[in-house]
Amino acid sequence: MPSRITVASAPRRHSYTRHLLHPAVPVTHVATPDRGYRAAQVMDARWVDAHADELDVFHVHFGFGDVPDDQVEAWLAALHRHGIPLVYTAHDLENPHLEDQARHRRQLDVLMARADAVVTLTGRASDRIRRRWGRDATVIPHPPVVDLRTAAAAARRPQRPAGEVVVGVHCKDNRAGMDVWPTLQAVLEVIADRADVRLRVDVRPGLEREDPDLARRVSRLAGHPRVEVRVMGYVPDGVLWRSLMAIDVAVLPYVGGTHSGWAEACVDVGTAVVVPDDLAVADQHPPPRVVGVRRRGGGAAPPDRASSRKYSLGWPRRPVVVSRSHRTVEPTRWEPQSTIERSG
Repeated sequence: MPSRITVASAPRRHSYTRHLLHPAVPVTHVATPDRGYRAAQVMDARWVDAHADELDVFHVHFGFGDVPDDQVEAWLAALHRHGIPLVYTAHDLENPHLEDQARHRRQLDVLMARADAVVTLTGRASDRIRRRWGRDATVIPHPPVVDLRTAAAAARRPQRPAGEVVVGVHCKDNRAGMDVWPTLQAVLEVIADRADVRLRVDVRPGLEREDPDLARRVSRLAGHPRVEVRVMGYVPDGVLWRSLMAIDVAVLPYVGGTHSGWAEACVDVGTAVVVPDDLAVADQHPPPRVVGVRRRGGGAAPPDRASSRKYSLGWPRRPVVVSRSHRTVEPTRWEPQSTIERSG
């Protein structure tokens, strides 16, 4: 094994890959083409050929949806030709941005078959990978999304005054794996007889153009005495972390997908998360950090968006109340569970 491992990560600048780095772990990320690079720029045979002497391993996380199939095949052949092992972190077994999952599943078929090692974030996802692809995925929990200094400060901040609970629902984008209005209806049912609970709804700019019906419904909520509707676009990380700290419970309006960096960020700053219990995100942390609730209508919803529209979410009659001190920040011991060496 080399004394220091050089990794090409796609994407490199996402918090998942960035926060895996630690001074005690001898890993370096190879430079990537530019600040706004897409996976297609590095999941490319020509790029691998040009950087093969620098690389010890190639790590793919997500962001490969727009890479053409023939380019993926050529890239994989280049990795094999140069003896560079591939590690695939299976974050999304369903792509939450897509209505039609067919191509994403074909891409997963290729990556699962050709990767030298498969990593995922929860035991539930690992079980699914074993059943569908016959691979034993190493479970490595999601690293922090929020920087540790901010997370530590969040754990020390004062408690909210007794008798007040703030629940937040963020309509952060118009992705296929979200169904906001049924979620808002369910939360409103819960708070109807709770004078101590307030709801904060954050909507993205331009919602009235993207989804006029949802925009009209949400705008009417602004007249509720215990509902605050805010317009919130993309903001710097620090602003977003403070926004998440200002609520006690984040209810994620997910109907599809697998894992969630948003949920991880909430946990990092001491905000509890409520999600459907049939999604793997419910296993990212135990209660009360992440609480899974069942969908109305019986068992788990089908994975495709069209079928899942008929489901709404049934929340407990009492909101989850948590202490902001449930998240502790302390150094963790990093122990590799498997070893992959470059061949040749």
